[in-house]
Amino acid sequence: MSGSADALKALLLDLKKYTFTGYVRTIRIASGQPWEGFVFVQAGNPVASFHFRGDKTEHGRAALKEVWQDSYDGTCSIELHARVELEPILREHPQGALDRAKRVVKKPRVADAPTKEALQARLKTWKDEGFEVRDLEAALAGDLDTGRAAFAAFEENAKKVGLLREILKGFDTKGFEARVTMIGEKLRDPRKHLAAEADVEELREAIEKTKRDAETREAETEREREIQDRARHVFEMVLKHRQEAGKATVGITESAVIQAMEEKPTARDERTNLIRQFNFDTFVVGPSNRFAHAASLAVSKAPHSAYNPLLITSGPGLGKTHLLNGIGNYIAANTANPRVLYLSVEAFTNEMREAQASGKMADFREKYRTLDVFLLDDVHFLSGRGDVQEELFHTFNELYNKGKQIALTSDRPPKEVPELEDRLVSRFESGLIADIQPPEYETRVAILRRRAKDMGVEMEEEVLATIATLVSDNIRELGGALNRVLAFSSLMGEPVTLEMTKEVLRDLTTGEPKRGKAKVEDAERDLKPGGAYLVKEERPTDCFRLFSRAAAGGDGGVLITRSNPKRVREKFDLGSTRILWLTDRESSSEDTIPPVLERIIYEIEEFMKKGTRGAILIDGIEYLVSNNSFDAVLKFLRRLIDHVSETRYTFLLSLSPATLKEQEVKILEREMETLTFQ
Repeated sequence: MSGSADALKALLLDLKKYTFTGYVRTIRIASGQPWEGFVFVQAGNPVASFHFRGDKTEHGRAALKEVWQDSYDGTCSIELHARVELEPILREHPQGALDRAKRVVKKPRVADAPTKEALQARLKTWKDEGFEVRDLEAALAGDLDTGRAAFAAFEENAKKVGLLREILKGFDTKGFEARVTMIGEKLRDPRKHLAAEADVEELREAIEKTKRDAETREAETEREREIQDRARHVFEMVLKHRQEAGKATVGITESAVIQAMEEKPTARDERTNLIRQFNFDTFVVGPSNRFAHAASLAVSKAPHSAYNPLLITSGPGLGKTHLLNGIGNYIAANTANPRVLYLSVEAFTNEMREAQASGKMADFREKYRTLDVFLLDDVHFLSGRGDVQEELFHTFNELYNKGKQIALTSDRPPKEVPELEDRLVSRFESGLIADIQPPEYETRVAILRRRAKDMGVEMEEEVLATIATLVSDNIRELGGALNRVLAFSSLMGEPVTLEMTKEVLRDLTTGEPKRGKAKVEDAERDLKPGGAYLVKEERPTDCFRLFSRAAAGGDGGVLITRSNPKRVREKFDLGSTRILWLTDRESSSEDTIPPVLERIIYEIEEFMKKGTRGAILIDGIEYLVSNNSFDAVLKFLRRLIDHVSETRYTFLLSLSPATLKEQEVKILEREMETLTFQ
């Protein structure tokens, strides 16, 4: 459920109606940090509340106020959880209790016992609602007092069933129709509401896992598509050049090209799961990664004594997994019989699920809580996995208290991981956080030189320099570009030259757009009413010019930007265009708008009502993502794109690619037409 002005109020009223016991959880991302709130409910009444915001924690009434305020935000996620034992929580955290004001109450008048006719009317209502009522019919046919007691118990359970049905309505159950039908059949008998609660929670977990699996498959499909596209490009070039040179093309296939371009398969140690070739000797050190490398080496030489835990953060493809394996390989080679294990959060999750299903959680815990060195990759994928976080929390504590080494990696700092429990955030941050930045030019050349040497290939310095210039922000992409050149060289049977390198990597040539036009004037002519365009450039210069011209050709425009409006007006001819400064602060001289997605969509739709055509530009998507989440911003953009597509307005989105993750940029490129300028 999403937040709104009355979302939490309406939910709590329903919980009171159904005498619900459990808790409500709210999650909102603000200023790049998750704000998390809890309201514990017993028999329909709120009894305790907690609110966590960064390092600040509120309890009781103060917490409830914060939770209430968060729930107003349209980006706030509101969850309902039915299975929870409240008594242990209230005993352990009494400061969260909501003290209800004492008041004098009149002694209630004892209601008259329902007549048999009244009970028969209730029976008909429940039967019409699909409940199984044969036992009630039998009870009503006997002693009336016994029947009244049976009806009272049934009514209490029916309220709980009603709430479970409401929870089910909020699920995306596509693909789970059989399980929903089974739960629905169980809910016909209110006496089975406890078993149904367990089924609903299991269904929730299954839906979330399916969603995560779909995202993983989407990423893998995208990667496979990229490999195929690049292989096809090299394949077509090889065929063309061999034909021009009069060479045979028999045996030259796309699959052969893909095989030639593939990285060598990683060799893993069966006992530790470590990747053998990822060690300190094969890691190229430069200014961008020197601190992370030094910290990793220090941990390797003095486990637990140096930094514990060590958390390495970076974007994708910059070497954090290499360093994590380097720690493990060094300790395994220089320590007598160490119990070292490396794995990803995904692998940890899958193994835990299998242990739960097979009743072997004791063995699972024994395996992980007796390690000497625990190396966990990609902890950002813990987001939203409550039960996995719970298990990892206890595993972390036990290993740390025993003096064992823990090292982790993440694509962002712990505080920026959505739905990561505060207690895990504090533990991940309790040691040392070492960041890796994209490699500078000299380091990229050194990496290429090392890879070429490892492959037994001699390459001219100018070739290495060219590749290093074309690929600037990702070591994995750097290696992929080198593999493309070497594959072409191998299949042509010719040595690598500078001309060959430039031709093979032509699509990466600096300033050459992969899609779109090279000049603003050309792009302006190609803009279509109802179109949505992603403008990729380091600084929002050409997109402002393009927006200015598109707005002048219609009924004006609205610009939402992170840049100070005064400076924008001084630099660009925007006429009477309305500029909204995307910021949390107030301004006496400029119109401001906070990074609240519902507010932004409202302002845009109001602007579009005033005319028939014009332009909309959003500059500052990375700011929106840091204050919300990428998924929330993507949903917002899709809504805006769909709305614009049915009008004669044009939507422009400015993006500096380095400000988002590679996969996020690719998702945006699929949603919009991409423009890249020289």
